[in-house]
Amino acid sequence: MKRRFRNVVLLFILTAAPLSLAADRSERIRELSPKFICICGCNQLLSACNHFHCPSSGPMLKDLGNQIDQGKSDDEILTYFAEKYGTGVLSAPPTSGFNLAAWVMPFVALAIGAVVAVYCVRRFRARWTPATPGDVDVTRYQDKVEEELKKYTPED
Repeated sequence: MKRRFRNVVLLFILTAAPLSLAADRSERIRELSPKFICICGCNQLLSACNHFHCPSSGPMLKDLGNQIDQGKSDDEILTYFAEKYGTGVLSAPPTSGFNLAAWVMPFVALAIGAVVAVYCVRRFRARWTPATPGDVDVTRYQDKVEEELKKYTPED
């Protein structure tokens, strides 16, 4: 009886192990595929390429699975794909060398735009100061209004 139970448990473990490895593999593919761009020209993420019978996404996903099966880390897989297909395959440029500009330039452009906007607003405010009531000669306008009122004759 004990032997039979031990065999059943052993059989269960042997059948469950490949299923858990397959689930782990598909989970890693799901995690890593958004880090790559499909090279078919659609400029979509590898996991989201919607071309019917895409000639690139299938082989790339298979290659990704092979790299995972070989036990490579995420960084090693990213390096492998960048060497094989070029850095254009990466959905986010690496943060080194000239590619660092892609990370820095949006913030630099935002800062320059903010400085230019503040400068323009200050210049505009300096030119267009509102007139105070003491600055305008109102007596001339009041005389004209009085003259017009004298000419006005209401119709009954």
